Amino acid sequence: MRSVEIARAGQKEKPPIDPPARLKQFMAFNKSKFTERALNQVRQVVEADGEFRERVVAAIAEEEVGRIGWLWLTRPDGWEKEYAALAATAERDSERAADAQRVQELAQRLQRAETGLEKADVHRDRAARERDEARLQAAQARTEARRADEEAARLIALLDQTRTALETAQSSLERVQRKEVRTDEKLKKAQAQNDRLKKDLRDAREQHGGEVSSLKARLAAAENEVAMAREAGFEPPAEPEPVLPPPLTKRTPVSMPGGLLNDTPEAVEYLLRQVSDVVVLVDGYNVTFKNWEKLAVQEQRHRFLRKIEELSARYSGAEFVVVFDGTETDYDYIATTARSLGVTVRFSEPGMTADDHIINQCESYPLSRQIVVVSEDGEVRERARDRGANLVHPRKLLEIMGLEVEDPEGWTSFGEW
Repeated sequence: MRSVEIARAGQKEKPPIDPPARLKQFMAFNKSKFTERALNQVRQVVEADGEFRERVVAAIAEEEVGRIGWLWLTRPDGWEKEYAALAATAERDSERAADAQRVQELAQRLQRAETGLEKADVHRDRAARERDEARLQAAQARTEARRADEEAARLIALLDQTRTALETAQSSLERVQRKEVRTDEKLKKAQAQNDRLKKDLRDAREQHGGEVSSLKARLAAAENEVAMAREAGFEPPAEPEPVLPPPLTKRTPVSMPGGLLNDTPEAVEYLLRQVSDVVVLVDGYNVTFKNWEKLAVQEQRHRFLRKIEELSARYSGAEFVVVFDGTETDYDYIATTARSLGVTVRFSEPGMTADDHIINQCESYPLSRQIVVVSEDGEVRERARDRGANLVHPRKLLEIMGLEVEDPEGWTSFGEW
């Protein structure tokens, strides 16, 4: 490699010195490309070209190449004998170094083998522990598998129950859907009945308007005849004293128009919409237990009274009085909205039931004012009927509210007053 560097330096001289032709192929080599084969070729070029070898000798010192390399480059007389001796010594040193290298490599291999053996022992112990852990995990896995099988059996049973419940719910849904169909039919009939009532009302108003106009015309003609008679000197006979109707001694229930059955949603609609200044007395818990029986009584009152407010907004001509058993100590109704103005909430007095309070309320209103009592209690209905009240079953009121209730065995629709 030093020879190639000297050749490169010669090319930079002025004028440049050309290197041996066979050496030019190595001029661009870097250190990594000088393999043993390439170095041998360079040696052959230097050995064959004495002139270039002299340039190399002139450019380096003996210390750079060693005694054996210097003899090879300078070639003094008798140099072959010293060169051979030095080469033999170098070969022996090389062999000893190679032997030492092999011994060192064998020692390293032995050390690696011993280390590998120690690691193998560690791996063997670890494998034994892992084997024991695997056996334990396998036993746990078998236990968990048994539990999983049991859980799967439980879930399958639960799935069967769920399917049964789903089928039951589906049947209930079908019943509800059929009931909705029936309700739609009832609604259509009620709408038709309402349309007929509206037409009857318009006809009655038109007829009433015609009668009033006729009476006014007859009154004007009569007054004209009286004036003409007075001008002719005649005086009309004295007017008789008006006969006043006898005072009411008993309240009379509202009669339903033709084709309308008592205690039906259509009848309740008629009472609330067509009867002016009607009072509706409601037995509160008698209604709430029909639709919200699973809730606390405070929540029952709250939901029911909001529905009553909606009725009050729909039927502004009606006054709603809701009576609950108990006292006002747990009263939770705050009537603050505009639609609650027609709603009054009362609690029975100590020692008195809501039934008695409702009957007392029936007697507190003027006989000229119509009263509707909402209760399913037979005694309350009988006493209210005696006092001229119209009767409504709680279920009918809930239907008017849009809360249809199942009709369990034993419930009845009341058709008498």
